[in-house]
Amino acid sequence: MVLASHRLSDRVTRGVAMTQKTIGFVGFGEAARCFAAHLARKGVPPPLVFCEGTTNRPPYSEAFRSIAAAHGVELVDSLRELMTRADIVFSAVVVATAMPVGQSIAALVRPGMLVIDINASTPKAKRLTADAVLANGGAFVDANLMGAVSIYGAAVPLYCSGDGAERFAGLFAPLGFAIEHAGPDAGTAAAVKMLRSVVTKGMEALIVEALTAASLAGVRGEALRGICEPMDATRYSKFVDMCVRTDVLHAERRAVEMDGVAEGLREIGLQPIMTEATAARLRTSARLGLRDEFAARPAYSADDVLDAYAARTAGLQRP
Repeated sequence: MVLASHRLSDRVTRGVAMTQKTIGFVGFGEAARCFAAHLARKGVPPPLVFCEGTTNRPPYSEAFRSIAAAHGVELVDSLRELMTRADIVFSAVVVATAMPVGQSIAALVRPGMLVIDINASTPKAKRLTADAVLANGGAFVDANLMGAVSIYGAAVPLYCSGDGAERFAGLFAPLGFAIEHAGPDAGTAAAVKMLRSVVTKGMEALIVEALTAASLAGVRGEALRGICEPMDATRYSKFVDMCVRTDVLHAERRAVEMDGVAEGLREIGLQPIMTEATAARLRTSARLGLRDEFAARPAYSADDVLDAYAARTAGLQRP
């Protein structure tokens, strides 16, 4: 009971501390709007917002001022003003401008400031921004949204790394943010997010291609059942394990099968973009030349396959 009381007291103390902090958002898209409105409801002082994008930039339009007012934020006219007044800054811009914006933020960082980069940048970009922030005495969080804000709201899972990640969790978790700490190195969390996106966005593209073709062929319902029923019958982790273990044995044959599928999609009237990419990926696995080695093994795991793939791929890339 004493321990529980101390934990409750600690959460309350952190919550009170946050009501004394000024938060700034550079960029004000979906995630920033959701977080800002949530923070305002939690009693945090009105967050500051600065935008300098193609759509919203000073002098701000009346329409954008109305959006800002509805989310409980104060618009400022320069990044310098935001950085002078804020204690904690979220970088929430489009990926194309994330690096230069991050460098601009870093140049104005005051010692002790916390910079949270929620952009879907590459691990290298996150590390470079982190280095610039740290050089000026700030702390950096490589924060990555691991779900849709439209579904989770402010409780969207945030996978975070960087020297400021633990501090970020301590301040924002009591306010209802779902933060998982992935370690002290910026770029670690971004790498996981990037690789997850390979699968999630790739699946989206494959599903859209298959079901568009099914619609053209007049078999959408039947195709949807054929796709979903086997997936619904197993755990996704088991499916992933099966894909990796069988790829090393059957990639070449499956590539040939996908060539036929691509031709069938063309006959229907659809460009087989993802189907052709699938065939190319399968042929890349086959060219590693590991089939006979694994066929001769009495047993092996998905990790064994991936270790062999990584070693062979690294060997092929050496000069």
